[in-house]
Amino acid sequence: MINMKINPDNINPILGYKLDPGEPGIASGAPASMSIIRVLSQETGNLMAFKKEAIQNGGYVIYSKISLDIQKRGAFLAAVAGKTQVMIAYKNKMDNSPKNDDNIIENNPNKLDNKKDDKIKRLEELINNLKNYIKTETDPDIKSELENKIKTLENKLLMLKLGNAISNQNDEILGMIFTAYF
Repeated sequence: MINMKINPDNINPILGYKLDPGEPGIASGAPASMSIIRVLSQETGNLMAFKKEAIQNGGYVIYSKISLDIQKRGAFLAAVAGKTQVMIAYKNKMDNSPKNDDNIIENNPNKLDNKKDDKIKRLEELINNLKNYIKTETDPDIKSELENKIKTLENKLLMLKLGNAISNQNDEILGMIFTAYF
């Protein structure tokens, strides 16, 4: 006699997950049918944490990628692991001027011009560093992402040179621009 009963655990098994040491999050399991959402949400949280850290430390996220390890589990293709990669460019810390100058309102146009010139020099230096890095990069996805980031920074540099100063708030928005690959 043939057994016609279907065990739901064979079709949609519960998958267990472990977090990397020090990784924030909850290591809860998920059925195979929901595993991609479960792993992708964990990796997206990791990406957001990296972006937050970069902004707080004065860096720019120039490349990010989320990869999922997909395998067949039961009747479903399930995510059994995930990986988040982020490349962050930091500005040089050679600026010796006091950091609280941004909070002081002054009417001295020379000081404002010097700040603008310093910002232009730092942007030019960052663009040159990225262009030098792109020459040694072999991964076409990373190269493409870096080229897009360079174009964005060059547009910002052009706006600064034309006199349209961009506020620090927009610097944070620029640092948050990213593309996630699924």
